[in-house]
Amino acid sequence: MAEIGRERWSNRTLFIFAAIGSAIGLGNVWRFPYLTYEFGGGSFLIAWIVGLIIMGIPWMMMEFGIGRYFQRSAPGVFEGIGKKWEWLGWWPVFMAFLIVSYYTVILAWSLHYAISSATIAWGMGEAGAAGAGDYFFGTVLNLSEGAGVLGGFQWPLVGLLALTWGILFLLVFRGARHIGKIVFWTVIIPWALLIIILIRGITLPGAVEGLNYYLTPNLAALASPDLWFGAFSQIAFTLSLGMAGMFAYGSFVAKKADITNNAFIASFSNCATSFFAGFAVFSTVGFIMQALSIPVGDVSASGLGLAFVTFPVAISMMPAANGIIGIVFFLCLFFLGIDSALFLVYGGVISPVMDKFGLSRTKATAIICAIAFIVGLLFTTGGGLYWLDIIDRTACFYGLLITGALACIVVGWKFGASKLREHLNETSDIKVGAWWDWLLKLVVPAGLLFVVVYGGFMQDIPAPYGGYPLWAASMIWVILALTLGLSFVLQAIKTKPSKEEAKK
Repeated sequence: MAEIGRERWSNRTLFIFAAIGSAIGLGNVWRFPYLTYEFGGGSFLIAWIVGLIIMGIPWMMMEFGIGRYFQRSAPGVFEGIGKKWEWLGWWPVFMAFLIVSYYTVILAWSLHYAISSATIAWGMGEAGAAGAGDYFFGTVLNLSEGAGVLGGFQWPLVGLLALTWGILFLLVFRGARHIGKIVFWTVIIPWALLIIILIRGITLPGAVEGLNYYLTPNLAALASPDLWFGAFSQIAFTLSLGMAGMFAYGSFVAKKADITNNAFIASFSNCATSFFAGFAVFSTVGFIMQALSIPVGDVSASGLGLAFVTFPVAISMMPAANGIIGIVFFLCLFFLGIDSALFLVYGGVISPVMDKFGLSRTKATAIICAIAFIVGLLFTTGGGLYWLDIIDRTACFYGLLITGALACIVVGWKFGASKLREHLNETSDIKVGAWWDWLLKLVVPAGLLFVVVYGGFMQDIPAPYGGYPLWAASMIWVILALTLGLSFVLQAIKTKPSKEEAKK
């Protein structure tokens, strides 16, 4: 790989905020609260905390630490472990690229709804509540009848997608120091907006009933493998690991920085945000239950349905400040997502490309942003939602988990978990013992592979994923195979040594 001068975070605070911002994203609002309710309330929280301690934090320490050790992004890290392993750094780069290509489309939806909230475009009162679904799937997405029918582009979404990528380019092309200054505010702002949403939520009638559904424990659920699958999968997704970017973010850290402490701070801050968001979500769910006299099972509290159907329903039914709360909520989603998009595109994709080919930051940023925008156009078509779902299953489930498990195995066994632990302990206030070695070498890979097998292979091999036609569901395996092959191609490409290397 070509050598480049390694950039640095301006200070420790900005690095911590960058790490927190990369981890906190849309899933904190629309996935965690639902999983907590679905898998036994307080019981899920127990499994989730266990997963954070035995999987999430050791995994984050590994990605930060090995990135700092080699002072490279993901491909350079694994090339440093052994040339034959460079492909393992490129595979998650492709996953990061795919994720950010559709993630930015969701940010475009958020901007669309922030604008629409000014007039409550889907309607007020019970009529608006009844029409919220049609507005999202019909008016905004113009959803086609299946993955095989793309239909035309939804031009308002294309324009907002271009705006989103323009913002990302301006935030990224000046590098880590500039990103660190930006994410300080893009982390603080959504926290402040979440507080506003929570205050409004808990003042609505029925809020307490919704919060009871969120937190009421069901200890019998701890015996269910479904609960542990949900908890472990949420830990894997929520910390933005397995997406290549944390290696690069770790490489921007000074060699004397405290990696272990920072990993704990970033992990717990992210999970505290998830827990806090649950109060905002389920106070609103309780309001909808009371306002429409429906059971909690009839209120969509997860995924896209929560963000773009359920919350618009609540906004339509609110007794006051409807438009303001709508604008606040969807701007909150946008700011929650923009940090993750920054992380994915810069740490996950641009930094590895710069390391490999020695491109300038501006040139690499322009190329990657342009290509990702073009790929993202697929998700602005009438059939885009189906393909977003398929690519999400490919990259943000299988790709993330498989590459994460393999990375922990290679670092733990080939590079040496004890060697990395010693490197971390040299500069850390929190000294970890030999127990950490076995978490990295055995427990984290086993937990990730459990999620892949139990929630993936056992579901998608007997029947096509999501009920899609076989040809569409099979694209999951085609894309995984194609990106793996391209990872080996990039490993085989020889780059010219820099002038500094040539003198050695």
